[in-house]
Amino acid sequence: MAEPAKIELLTRRNQGSGFITQTVESSQAYLEFRPKRLPSSEWELREQPRGADGSANYVLRSSRRDRYLLLTQQEYFLWQCFDGKQSLNETARTFHLQFGAFDYVVIRQLIAKLYAAGLIEDAADYRLRPTIARVEGRWWVKFARQISRRWKSLSFRVRNADRYCSALYRYGGFLFFNWIALVILLVIAAAAIAAVVALAPEAKAISLRLAGHGWLTAGTMVASMLIVSMLHVLVHALACKSYGRRVREMGFFLLQGVLPTFYADVTDIFMASRKARVMVDLAGPLVEVIAGSAAFLAAYVSSPGVAQSLYFATGILLWEGALLNLYPFNFLEMDGYNIVADLFGMPGLRQQALSLPSRLRTHHARWGKGEWIQLAYLVLCAISVLVYVILHLDAVGIKIWDK
Repeated sequence: MAEPAKIELLTRRNQGSGFITQTVESSQAYLEFRPKRLPSSEWELREQPRGADGSANYVLRSSRRDRYLLLTQQEYFLWQCFDGKQSLNETARTFHLQFGAFDYVVIRQLIAKLYAAGLIEDAADYRLRPTIARVEGRWWVKFARQISRRWKSLSFRVRNADRYCSALYRYGGFLFFNWIALVILLVIAAAAIAAVVALAPEAKAISLRLAGHGWLTAGTMVASMLIVSMLHVLVHALACKSYGRRVREMGFFLLQGVLPTFYADVTDIFMASRKARVMVDLAGPLVEVIAGSAAFLAAYVSSPGVAQSLYFATGILLWEGALLNLYPFNFLEMDGYNIVADLFGMPGLRQQALSLPSRLRTHHARWGKGEWIQLAYLVLCAISVLVYVILHLDAVGIKIWDK
């Protein structure tokens, strides 16, 4: 049987020169470790509404580093135990008495998250600093690295975004978050639906007018998506301000190094109510709805020509984008998914659903209400993606059922 791993500490002698080596079993040092959470002035904790599966979740915010952690009921119990008085060995026994089972992996993962968020006091710093060897590359390697750095420099962040968003909300942004604005939006959307119905018989002829204007069409589509994407994240941020919460930052980056993406970090809304989170999630896609509606109405009042076709195509693009964003069953954590996760009170729904097959194979899944919800999510996502692919292949003339 292998001996337990040991920690060797090199310490100076009390008298005279020289050092001595003290050996402590790593398991002993680990079990006697007494993690201590920071004073309550350094963090903020908010209980979330219970999920459809009966689970309880908590959001823990670090005031020092402005980080947010989602805690399960078991992790919340451990957080309460980290008072600096109980060792991990004592905490494990307490946890076992409370929940009937325990796994030290839960403690290790939670402590790692708490340290990263700056929520646990440092008793001592035993971290080793690895030495990174510098390898001189060839000229083309250096050139590629330089190009990569410059490409990444296209990304940017607005760190004082909360100040700008507060000003925008105060000087007119508040007008978009009331029942009058909602009624106006619904009226415009209804008028746009009527315009689409009226133009539907001519849809093929309208589309054919763009056949010889590929670059114009592509440029218009890209410009429309970029502008609407910026407005999308801005409205998310303003909706967050409407509930008195803070916008941590806003910015732009290249998703996967290719796709231009704007974002607004509104994580602070998790410290508000469930209704607030749902409304913030819903606010962004409504930008695509209203912009697409305006494009359809412009196409309706325009004379037949390239301009009308561009308006019509832009409306289709924006409405489809809103639909994809609001539809929750597509394996992506978009606004629609966030709304469903908030309504069910299951913030980790996607991750739990994707891990369900492996848990079933290892017989670790206990079938309850939560597991049935996760299975339903997986099935609906699979069916939705399949239908989406079939419809789009059929739209471009590819008949997958033909022999």
